[in-house]
Amino acid sequence: MLLFLAVLALQILLPVALIVGHALVRPTSALGLWLRTASLLGLCVLLALVGFWALPPWWTPYLLLVLSALATWRAARLLRDRDARPGRWRRGGEYALSTALLALVLLALPGVIGGRQVPPDAVDIAFPLEPGRYLVMNGGHHPLLNAHFMTLDDPELADYRGQSFAVDLIGIDRIGWRATTPLGTEDPADYLIFGKRVLAPCDGIIIHAVGDRPDLPVPELDTVNRGGNELMIDCGDVKVYLAHLRQGSLRVDVGDAVTAGMTLAEVGNSGHSGEPHLHIHVQRGTDPEAPLRGEPLPVTFDGVFPLKNARFVNTTND
Repeated sequence: MLLFLAVLALQILLPVALIVGHALVRPTSALGLWLRTASLLGLCVLLALVGFWALPPWWTPYLLLVLSALATWRAARLLRDRDARPGRWRRGGEYALSTALLALVLLALPGVIGGRQVPPDAVDIAFPLEPGRYLVMNGGHHPLLNAHFMTLDDPELADYRGQSFAVDLIGIDRIGWRATTPLGTEDPADYLIFGKRVLAPCDGIIIHAVGDRPDLPVPELDTVNRGGNELMIDCGDVKVYLAHLRQGSLRVDVGDAVTAGMTLAEVGNSGHSGEPHLHIHVQRGTDPEAPLRGEPLPVTFDGVFPLKNARFVNTTND
């Protein structure tokens, strides 16, 4: 609940408060109007790229941008009021606050934009889920885009380094909700991705399989068996790892040969999951003592780089 409130405050309450203030409070000058507009639009763009837009839905940042444009139009009209005489302190405060916010946005944006570029060593695999509507929760190679990226250079997380470029996928409906209620429930079966078929993203051999761990209530976490029910496929030069699968849903076992598009299991909520989703990543090499201790590799799905907040709709795996 605390995480939900923090996300709500940052993604919605902050920009809405700034939009309302922009529309109702007269700018102190043309420069003040420009600084306020630039900082507000920059914040909305940054939040659109790095926010978690399944709660509220993926289209919310576009609405915020439209509201920001309307607020700017209103603020420009207020500026025409020649009778207002803003004081020096108010003018200085407006300049300082707008400049500080704009500076924070400009400091963050280059790294975020760079993290959205397709790395040259990306490995292309097939989309790993049955046709449907899906949203990328984590994807890209920047900490603000991908929570897994923190494992890349942290010696204490060396056993999990193979997942540094991992992708997390959730299911959404036409409106953009991820569960039967906007806020979600404790029952993992209420999440749209729960029970979706997981498909083999490549031809290969199953080299690791666990399928008997329980699906947990949301947001309970298994801090010991972090992958929960999991599979690893040897695809030749690389290994593909899939995690948080549904208990008892595995249709393959160690040593089985699989082909791209073949049903392997179903999405569940086992392990260190938080809520039902599919975790997938590609790595080179592995270690029997620590299966995720490999060299992480970026991934594309059928040529598409899965970035945070990207949607995959009616994807096929032929």
